[in-house]
Amino acid sequence: MKTLSCNCGFTAKGENSYQVEAAMWHHAIHDHAEMLNSMSVEMLEQWLMSKDEQLRAGA
Repeated sequence: MKTLSCNCGFTAKGENSYQVEAAMWHHAIHDHAEMLNSMSVEMLEQWLMSKDEQLRAGA
């Protein structure tokens, strides 16, 4: 099972990486919209890379 965790304590779990990443994006958009709006492209890129590392570590 794949998992991703948010700093707020939310954890997305699923059978494949796409399912887990979609659940994490859904969470981020609905619960952290202000934070996402304030992030630069570079900040989002770093966030995505850290989540990719987290997914690979849980493989």
